Amino acid sequence: MRGKRWHLDHPRRTPCLAIRRETINSWERRAPLAPKHVKQLTEKGIKVLVQPFENRAYSHEEYVNAGAIVQEDLAEAQLVMSVKQIRIDDLMSNKTYAFFSHTIKGQSENMPMLDTILKRKIRLIDYEKICDDEGRRLVMFGKWAGYAGFLDILHGLGQRLKFLGHKNPFERIVMAHDYFDSKEAVEALKECGEEINSGALPTSLGPMIFVFTGTGNVSQGSRELFKHLPHEYVEPDRLPEIAKNGDMNKIYGCIVSRKHHLRRKIDGQFDPTEFEAFPERYESNFITKIAPYASIIVNGLFWRANDPRLIKTLDSTKLSSKLIAICDISADPNGSIEFMTECTTIEKPFVIYNPEMGITTSRLTDPGILICSIDNMPTQLPREATEHFGNLLLPFVEDMLKAAQATSFNKINCVDEIKNAIITSNGHLTKKYDYIHELMVKQLGKKINTRAEETYFGDFIDVTQEIECKNQKFSKSFDSAGLLKIMSQKKFLTQHNRA
Repeated sequence: MRGKRWHLDHPRRTPCLAIRRETINSWERRAPLAPKHVKQLTEKGIKVLVQPFENRAYSHEEYVNAGAIVQEDLAEAQLVMSVKQIRIDDLMSNKTYAFFSHTIKGQSENMPMLDTILKRKIRLIDYEKICDDEGRRLVMFGKWAGYAGFLDILHGLGQRLKFLGHKNPFERIVMAHDYFDSKEAVEALKECGEEINSGALPTSLGPMIFVFTGTGNVSQGSRELFKHLPHEYVEPDRLPEIAKNGDMNKIYGCIVSRKHHLRRKIDGQFDPTEFEAFPERYESNFITKIAPYASIIVNGLFWRANDPRLIKTLDSTKLSSKLIAICDISADPNGSIEFMTECTTIEKPFVIYNPEMGITTSRLTDPGILICSIDNMPTQLPREATEHFGNLLLPFVEDMLKAAQATSFNKINCVDEIKNAIITSNGHLTKKYDYIHELMVKQLGKKINTRAEETYFGDFIDVTQEIECKNQKFSKSFDSAGLLKIMSQKKFLTQHNRA
């Protein structure tokens, strides 16, 4: 039976949304909604279009069975949804789009896209800004980023230690996308745990300590898998003792939140309310109090431009030789881990950073610290990640459609969670996000008009061409190693298509 809500609120227009294909990279297999979510929408009289995409974790047939229409043309849709950013050429004028835009920090690489969004009078809803009254995010993949990141860094750790001559139990762990689902991964972790319990960790490395930064969904996801290994959690003040005398038949975990490493510059105290408002008044002692005892750092920290960094590039020479690997799941280049200047990829998940030389290399046998910083971790477990995300997003979809059908921002009648997540409307940055203009002025050192009707980021034309040129070179660089990429992706797709 179809619901009456839409027919009462919008008697002359059939609500229609579209799920478009993901084009930002060749590994992306997630969708914003799974078939079970589509079914609930179509039963309410909402038309759902699904753009054909063979790599999507759910098949076309599953969406058709849920009442969707699979077709190329999405022009009928008032709301177009995807997970990741959309190529400039694919953005349709006067539409409402919903995706993770990665523009709210003024990220320079996405400003050409934002320029086009403004010029084409697109209304942009950013999932990242769907928050409650306390500013807590309500729609996210975070848990699954944590899952995938933890598996990936264990795989990298196993390979790194093997190449350095240390037989170790982590050699049996593979990349997250090589598991059919998280249940299969958990079984592998349990087997790894049995080896750890029997004394298989390399004694020359000392007690193995995993430091988890942040307490949000990313960190929680990583720790959900960590618990399947023989472990003990310790407070930061016990790290020196554990690093010296810890048990070699288990691993140790340490959860580091803001209160553990942030100190007010004038008196060494920490006030969470003040920090939120004035982060520049604080500094981090992570490099001296916590990092020296870490074997692996799993970074899930939410970082803002004015926040103190966990590790500055200049301080990286102070890092202990005990530190083997960093998994920067937050994936903020030049962010909380400053020397992580470029995200890694699923094709090339690991690099080695040499603090002494200040260089990054690709050989796992090179001296330095193993770094994994993939910025689309959850797509390695795409079905579970899509279902999780869709469960969180579904309650807001009807209000997103309301926002899409309004003629102007002031006429939008929807819940605040959605209205506050609208970045652009009718050719302008909305008031809440007008600060992006100032970020761009600061970045480029020139006046940029984001408020006028026609001349937005005109100076970005050359930048766009430069980025496109770089992307072409990047693609060509992979052509020479195409066999490895094709084989890896084929394995990835074959496994997940078993579902």
